[in-house]
Amino acid sequence: MLEQPVTIRVYEEADYDEVAALWTRINRELAPADMRQIFEQYIATAISGELRRLQEIFSEVKRNAFWVVEFDAKIVGTFGIESHSKDSTELRRMYLDQRYRGRGIAQRMLQCAEARARDLGFSKMILSTAEVQKAAKAFYNNNGFHLIKTEIADEMSTKTVGGGLTRFHFEKLL
Repeated sequence: MLEQPVTIRVYEEADYDEVAALWTRINRELAPADMRQIFEQYIATAISGELRRLQEIFSEVKRNAFWVVEFDAKIVGTFGIESHSKDSTELRRMYLDQRYRGRGIAQRMLQCAEARARDLGFSKMILSTAEVQKAAKAFYNNNGFHLIKTEIADEMSTKTVGGGLTRFHFEKLL
């Protein structure tokens, strides 16, 4: 069990370096041996295309939010919600350092995102995850999300590595 409490708070510009390091480390851990180069490209794409603009992308004015998870003054997780339509929001960038998994922290992160989504008037949450994130797929299934679509992601974007990875799209009514 954690000796100190975990804090969930809104992302600040000063968090950039720690969040970049966390995203890099987690994506490197997820990368299959034969896809390391494409994951490095994805990390660079995500950091330059999204992380540098987090406060703009996840602006409250746009009905979005982004948080960091702290333990012992270190950022160990991130997650956000991004408006997808009038009624639905997308859970994005839900990362948790593997040393902190299995302690109920991801559950708290998801509950925070769902509560904020409801406060902002959303009735549905959507998300996608890749085949390399097996624990995430099980976590979302166990938390009431339903698989609605599977696709092969060939193109890289700030949301997907590409490279032919299978992506699973889920939704949940709030």
